[in-house]
Amino acid sequence: ELSSGINAEYGYPGGEVCEYCPEGTYSAGGQDACDKCPAGQTSESGAKAASECFVARSCAWGDAHVCDRETGCTFGCESDFCWSQCDGACPRLDLIGCHGCKEWCWLSGNGEKYHFCTENSQCAAVKRNSCASTCTI
Repeated sequence: ELSSGINAEYGYPGGEVCEYCPEGTYSAGGQDACDKCPAGQTSESGAKAASECFVARSCAWGDAHVCDRETGCTFGCESDFCWSQCDGACPRLDLIGCHGCKEWCWLSGNGEKYHFCTENSQCAAVKRNSCASTCTI
């Protein structure tokens, strides 16, 4: 979606800048408008196609930690490393995402055994990486 006038001093044509569509919407093919996801579905902010809409899943730790609503896996930063909810002993219906048990593991980094962090937001880029440790209760 475009916003007019606010950035004319930075040399953008007509003062327009690109802004992400908010959660629950997407911008079809880079259009300058955001369309709502189908009924009962949502999306991450910045979605670029209806295929990025999904049925939101809840996470085992609820609001106590960050939740990846597409996979249903809680994740975050603890003791300087990223962690994620996982399924070790937890019964699963399929192999997609997490299934409600409070089990966790340290996440593998991008090119390193674990991903170093100081805050939860630094773990968003690796939230779907594989476990670098045993999935434990």
